[in-house]
Parts: sequence; C-alpha cells; structure tokens
Amino acid sequence: MKIHSLTNDDVSKILIVDDEPFIRKVLSKYLLGKNYIIETADNGEIAIDKLNSEPFDLVLTDLRMPKMGGRELLQIMSENFPTIPKIVLTGYGTSEDIILALQTGAYDFLTKPITDFGILDHSIKRAIERKKLNDERTRYLEQVNQINEIIAMLNRGKSTDDIFHSLNTTLKKIIPFDTLVLLIINKDRRSVSVKLVESDSESIFKKDSGFTMDDPLLKDVSMTKALLSIDDVEDFPQAYSASEFIKHFTRGGYKSLLMLPLIMKNESRGFLIFTARSVEAFVKSHVTFLESIGGQISFSIERGELIDEIEQYTKNLEHTIEIRTKEILKTQKSMIFALSKIADTRDRTTGDHLERIRSYCVLIAQILKYSGNEEITNQFIRDLYDSSILHDIGKVGIPDSILLKKDRLTPEELQIMLKHATIGYEALKTASKDLGEDSFLKMALDITLYHHERWDGSGYPFGLRGTDIPLSARIVAIADVYDALTTSRPYKNAFTHEESIDVMKKESNKFDPTLLKIFMENAEEFNQIRMRFISDSQ
Repeated sequence: MKIHSLTNDDVSKILIVDDEPFIRKVLSKYLLGKNYIIETADNGEIAIDKLNSEPFDLVLTDLRMPKMGGRELLQIMSENFPTIPKIVLTGYGTSEDIILALQTGAYDFLTKPITDFGILDHSIKRAIERKKLNDERTRYLEQVNQINEIIAMLNRGKSTDDIFHSLNTTLKKIIPFDTLVLLIINKDRRSVSVKLVESDSESIFKKDSGFTMDDPLLKDVSMTKALLSIDDVEDFPQAYSASEFIKHFTRGGYKSLLMLPLIMKNESRGFLIFTARSVEAFVKSHVTFLESIGGQISFSIERGELIDEIEQYTKNLEHTIEIRTKEILKTQKSMIFALSKIADTRDRTTGDHLERIRSYCVLIAQILKYSGNEEITNQFIRDLYDSSILHDIGKVGIPDSILLKKDRLTPEELQIMLKHATIGYEALKTASKDLGEDSFLKMALDITLYHHERWDGSGYPFGLRGTDIPLSARIVAIADVYDALTTSRPYKNAFTHEESIDVMKKESNKFDPTLLKIFMENAEEFNQIRMRFISDSQ
C-alpha cells in the first residue's frame, strides 16, 4: 500500500515495517503529519521487495515478524542497501539485538510502546540528515572523479576533435543534453562557425554552417562572458526575437539551452552549446559545473590555462568535501549520543544526567590542563565531551526489574547490574569497527569499561588501581559518583551538595588524589552546574 502526503521530490520517503496493523497505522498517521511520504510492509520479505523497486530515505523496522523478521532484514539491508539508514523500533529489545543493530549499521534503537514521539521525530530527522549528507558527499566525490577524468583526457594531448567527442561522452554523465555543439568565432570576429556537432538524433546544426556575430544573442553572451541558461525558448525575452540563432534553435524543436562562452586571454573565442528538447532540462548544478570547466574545449590553444581552472575547481570541491565530512562526523556523534539516551530515558529520575556528567568532566579536564598536565590536550577535552555521555550505555542490557527497582538489589541482582560496564564496552567495540578508528570512540571504550574502577582497587570489573585506570575513566568516576549522590534514585533520595561532598571526602581513597583535589577546590562550580541542569523530578 502506498500513502502520499506530498508529491514534492524533496520530501523524504520512509518505509515502516511492522506486523501490527495498529502500529503501522499510528506511525503512518504521525509521520504523514510531518510531511513524509510513507509506505508500509508487514514483514521483511515485502520490505525487501519494496526496497528493490523504489528508493527510500529511511526504514523503521520491528524485530519480531512472521516470514522474515527484523534481524534478517537488517542483515540483508547492510549488504544490499548500506546507504539507507535503519531505525529499530521494538518492544522486545535485548543487548544481543542492540549489538546486531549496531553491527548492521542501524542508526537508532527505540522501544515500543512509544511514549515520547519527540524522541522518534528527532531520531528520524537526524538519520535522514545523515543520509542526505552522505549522498551529497558521494555526489561531490563523483564530480571530483569526473573532473579528474577530463583532466586526464586533456593531458593525453588529443586533437580538438578527439577532445570534443570525449567531452560529449563524459559530460553526458552529468548533464542531460540531446545535442552538443562547438561554435568557434572566426578570426575576423564578424562571424561564428559550427566546428563540431554530437547529437542523439539528426541535428539542425550542420558542420561549417554559421551565424553573424551581429546576432543580438551571440553578441551579448560574447560581451558579458556569462553563461546563458534558457528553460523554455518560447518564454525568451522579445529583445532577442531578431536572433537568427534563436530562430534556428526553435526550428530544430529544442526547448532548453545552455550556452557557455569559451574565454581565452580574457576574450570570447567561441561557444559550447548544450540543447534539449524538453523544457527546464537543466538545473543550477549543471550551470555551476559548466561555469567551473568553461575553458576545457579550448585546451589545444591554452592548455595550461585550462588545467589551472580545473585544478582550482577540484580544490574547491575537495574543500567542500572536507566540510561535508566534518558534518557527517558530527552526525555520527549525534547518533552515538542518541543511543546513549536510550539508557538514560529508561530511568526518568536521572533527568539531565548525561549533560551534567559531560559538564562535570570537561570542567575537571580544563582545570587539569591549565594546571600543566601535558596529557590533557584540546583534542582530549573534545573527545571527553563526546564520549563521557556513553559511560552507562550498557544499561540498555539490564532488565527494567533490576534497573528500576525501588528497593536495594539482592546479591544476584547486583551481579547482573555490574555487567553493564562490559555490556556497554562490547556494544561500542562492535560499533567502532563500522565507524572506523575515531578517537572519541577509543576514549568511550575506556570510559564505558573502567569508570567504576577505583583508585584503591576496590572497583569493578577488574579491580584496577591507581594509574592503571585510564585518565578519562578516573575523571568520569568522580563526576558519576557526585551526580549519583546528588540525584534521586528509585531506592534513595538525593543528597544535598554538602552531604555529597562529605561522603566523597570520607571515601577519598577511591579517587585519583589530584582529580579529587581539583573537585574539592572547585566544588561550588560543580554545584552551580548541578543547579543549572537540575531536573524537575528533584
């Protein structure tokens, strides 16, 4: 079944895969209200058929379904549709499901029933934004390859005829034209002749035919040295009604035109003409591309000048790619933050826990840096900012009956709770293989695994002591303990700031002495951060 809310090509298309008709109906209604195009499938097999037949910007999938479940769908999509982001939406999520989702490139993992559609909406927007950035980056890379192909062709020293025919083949990968024409201004500059023609069908432009340079259209383009774009020749200004070129163009049944003046030594020497028999065949990206490679056809006359233009355009593209790559990395970090929110939002009493932890950690690191510690660099602080919020991501693998228990845990329950450090580590370790050697994920692995280790060796999971514990984890340990003390939990009320300071002083042997001293000397700043982020539940 197809559901359309808009027909605009810029509207994103989402495929909802769930065996429950009610869920499909609710999600479809909500997302249609957000101006998405929606299609649905009740199992993985139907979803694969739809993915093979038309493009999608996002897939929302359940895990447990008949015929083909979400786990198999995720695996097939990771192999056959790796660029389409996937969000898992299930009521039966386990740590194994999370690991599989990360392994297969899932963007997010949300639980049903949905109690906060804002979280779903945010996750969908970020996933689609990430796909668009990746698609744009791919397009830029393709343009770089195409530019490099043109450069290589010109560097082989071909004749003007060979260059033109090669350009016809190369540029058709980028611009949807029917006919390509090269006009050369004659030496007397009174006329222009058709030098070369390539057309999908018989063309009205014949080799060696020509036009006078008194033609108002050709004269204006030659003088302005600016690319001319015509979407529909019938709507062209009356000022050019006397143009023999336009009359000739119209007799050929053409509707759209791009005319690129060929500039050499700051003088127009000819025109490269692109024609199409449909209206509005050319778009802004085509114009921009042609403006960047305008000197190519004249390579045989000014080869060096042409190469300089192409190289400069390539540099501009590479700069744009660099910017887009940074944006993609930022989106990846936002994805990781969204994943960390899964654990945080399962326990509503923690409020702004992640933002407080992040702020506490950065404050400690900044003070340590300005105290002369050479291990703390600007990159270390940026990585700590990004990775500190992942310290408890492993709690997504802890049952609600334990995580949200209002009474103290039994010894058996406590052992299960203590596993969250290793659960989170394994999940991030798997994710890091797909995201690459990103420094903030390296630090996140240390923090997730070791933030419950203690200076005196009394922590877990390995009982490390002293500087055997990574510095990033020692910083998070102080921030996490302070936040735990000053925040209410299902089994306790929040301590005051002063009470929390007293507890940490009594247990000072558990913390890095240098870091604890920084904390104590700046306790009021930590209290101000706490008050700024304090949640409504306290």
